[in-house]
This record gives sequence, structure tokens and C-alpha cells, in this order.
Amino acid sequence: MDYQEAFSWAEDKRGKMVYVDDVPRGVACNCICPYCRENLIARHGAERAHGFAHASKERGANLKICLKVIVFKLAEQIIKSEKRIYMPSYYGIFKPKSVEFKTVEINGDFEREDRQPDIIATTKDNQKYLIEFCFKDYVRHKQRIDFENLNCLEIDLVGQKIDDRDSLKKFLLDCDGNRRWLNNDIYFNLIEKKYENAGKSIRIVSDEECAKCLLKHECCTVMDKDNYWRSLTIFQNGKEFHLCKAEEYTAKMDVYRKRQKEYDRCREENQRRYHDILHNRRRMDREKPVAVFSKPETKQVLQPEHLQSDMNDNAVEKTCFDCKKNLQWANRDGWANCGCYGSLKLPQQRVNPEHAKVCPAFERKG
Repeated sequence: MDYQEAFSWAEDKRGKMVYVDDVPRGVACNCICPYCRENLIARHGAERAHGFAHASKERGANLKICLKVIVFKLAEQIIKSEKRIYMPSYYGIFKPKSVEFKTVEINGDFEREDRQPDIIATTKDNQKYLIEFCFKDYVRHKQRIDFENLNCLEIDLVGQKIDDRDSLKKFLLDCDGNRRWLNNDIYFNLIEKKYENAGKSIRIVSDEECAKCLLKHECCTVMDKDNYWRSLTIFQNGKEFHLCKAEEYTAKMDVYRKRQKEYDRCREENQRRYHDILHNRRRMDREKPVAVFSKPETKQVLQPEHLQSDMNDNAVEKTCFDCKKNLQWANRDGWANCGCYGSLKLPQQRVNPEHAKVCPAFERKG
């Protein structure tokens, strides 16, 4: 874009947006750019671009921003003069419709640091609507609009043409494209009643409540019509909400409780059986006679005096289960496999605790 590019709309000396065909030719139009405040020239001829052009060739204004401000100012003026706008659908629950206003207040500031909307409009039944214009490729506000517990509509003006008299007006008043609800307190409070009138029972639940639901893997939420693999998510007051099918949820919870009760019963039964088996095994171990083995003929390994004295004096009290070298996890039915069966020349690998009396590798646990 260069300085010669022309626009079809400009601001006159009264601060009103005017169409190029409705003002005198040249500098006599007395119009300015609403962004850079520079004087404009109205061109009505066919040889050069039909529209307003900046009078100065050496200026510092950005024409892209100038165009955004012109579209923004014109949109505000259209809604204020027509006192109506076309509202979009509310998550497919409430249909789009045209809404008329009794009063319309416009802000007029393109770039701001406050939390106020561009338009505050009030209907005849005293319902207040906040309308915010946005450009997805340009950040106008430093803070989020204060819309809690209110109705706030966002309209994206990117790509809107202003090269004729009525294109932007038709976009705002006759269609629901490029706009979304940031918040709608009226519709949100009517959702459950809307479904009830249709013979359906739903319950609005927060995203936090859904995350804690026992049926989150068998979710009963209403699905998004545009993406059936995703649940319908409603944004209200900066939080996320879902619609839970009340009857389906109740039925699935009954099945879940019965299944959980059966799981608990089976778990208790298995625990009881386990304790019975363990008790019987311990009783059998206590009643089983202890096998006495004769001392195998083996080469005597001399131990230090303090170990020999300990083995002679307390041999009766020693068992393999008190030995440091015993593999405790391998104890089975009074037998152990600690690796000393080779030195004892036993025919099997299982070592009876009585072998501690003659085991040269015995070392009592500290």
C-alpha cells in the first residue's frame, strides 16, 4: 500500500463518517483520516482511484492501520444509527436472530488500556449487550473486556470491504458471520429450561466437576455438533462448562455402583481365601516333624575362636533363618537355598535350619 491508495469513507469535521460520493470533490470535502488526523482529498474521477486519499505525500501514517480505524468507526456509527444488530447462534442451542436496541452508547477510541467495550447497547426490555470489535491480526486492547455476568459479543472486522456504501452495513445487520459470544448471561441461564421444553433433561456442570466424575471414561456429555468427537464446551465468565445428560448419567451411575459393589465383594472374598490358605499353611508348618540329619562327613573348617565358641555355646538356638548368608526370599516350608549345600555335601539344594549347627559358613545376623 502507498500513500495514493484511496478509501471510500472518511471522517468529516463533525466527527461523522461520510461516503465519498456525498461530499464535494478535492480538499473542499473537509474530511480527515480518523487515525492520523491528516486532511484528505475526495476523488470523484474515473482516471484515479475513486475515494479519499491523504493530501500529503510525506506522512508517517500506516495505511493499514488507517483502514482498520475507518472500518471500526464506520461499524460503530452503523449500529448507533440503525439501533440493531444480527446476533449469532449460541452454541447451536439458541438460533441466530436480529436484536433491536433502545439506546446505543459508543466509545470511539480505537486503542485503549481500559476494560470497557466499544459499544454498550440496551434493548427495550432493559437487557444490556456489550459489543466488541476486533481485528485478529491486531491487538487493540491491553486488557480483557470486563464482561462477567453480562452479555458480550465479539465481531471480527478483518477483511471487511468499505469500497461501497452498504457492504459493511449488510455484514453487521443481516448475517451472523465472523462473530462469537464471549459471554451471554441470558442464554446461559436458560439452557436447562430450553432442553426441558424439548423433552430432554440436562445438567450444566463445570469442567472441574467433569474431571472428577466417576464416569469420565463413559461420559454422558452433549457432543459438539460441528465435531462429534468433542464434547460441547460453553464459555461463561471465563470458565468452561459442559452439558451432562441427566437421565443417562443416573442410569450409568446405577450400573457403576452395582459393578463396584460386585468388585468389592469379590475382592473381600479373595482376601478371605488368601488368609485362610496362609493360616492353614502356617498351621501345617508348625505340625510338620523336623527332619534330623546326621552330621555329614566333611572336612572341618577351622573358625576363629570367638565364632567357634559362639557355635558351641549357642548352636541350639541358631537356624538358617538367623544367618546373614541366608536368602530370606527363598525360604519355603522351613527350607532355604543359601548356596551352602555344596560344602555340606547334601544331595539336594534345600538346606534345613538344623544344618546351621554344622554349617561352616554360618554367621548370625547382627
